[in-house]
Amino acid sequence: MRISARKMLGVAGVALLCFGLPSRGQNLYSSPAINSVTFTGSETTIFSNQDGSVGAGTYGAVINGTASSSGIICDDYNDEITAGEQWSAHAYQATSLASGNISNTLFGSTVGLTGYAEVATLVSMMFSGGKTYGSITGVTQAELSSAIWDITTAGGIKGLDTNATKLVAAVKTAFSGNTSAATAYLATLTNLWILTPTASEPNRPQEMWVAVPEGGSELMYLLLAGAFCFGAMFFRHRNQPVRSESSDLLS
Repeated sequence: MRISARKMLGVAGVALLCFGLPSRGQNLYSSPAINSVTFTGSETTIFSNQDGSVGAGTYGAVINGTASSSGIICDDYNDEITAGEQWSAHAYQATSLASGNISNTLFGSTVGLTGYAEVATLVSMMFSGGKTYGSITGVTQAELSSAIWDITTAGGIKGLDTNATKLVAAVKTAFSGNTSAATAYLATLTNLWILTPTASEPNRPQEMWVAVPEGGSELMYLLLAGAFCFGAMFFRHRNQPVRSESSDLLS
């Protein structure tokens, strides 16, 4: 039986798209694989206290050669980075954090799972642009950043304003040292990843959080692939030979 070049191309396209769907649905990072992080030197806001002015909010970054659409968020007040700096980091999906691996993160040994759940709450607000937490309203990106740094810094940081102080108290109250509640909450954050630097002090870069978009171009790819697969099956059905009743009666 001969098959035209057009049909062969269609079959090949269906195979590539249909069998390629599972791989497109996989996560962007493989935990705890080493990833390349480059800080592009941009931030969305500034936090100021007696230490001076500090870049806050979301930062521009290139991860594994691709610009991060969400940007990255720093949870580390003590280490410093400069524009254009590049480093290697282990990636940990928030959903994977547990008592057995939390110490692999930069602050897990000191703040534990509940501390990372507190930070994750504020990080999620930053990525989503949220300005309200409970009765706390008008929250700024700088206040969210400073609240995060206060949680991860031993003894806290100086210069928190009223909203940032309330945020820290509120998220601590939300988890109240309850590891089970923290684990359950972190398990819902499928789009958040932590990038923990592989280098140690004194030249250690900062730990960052990144959000992997859910949907968007990935969803469009899946829709197009599904349509292609369905169309191919429909085309094949339309081209099946049809046995007529008259031919059955004559045979």
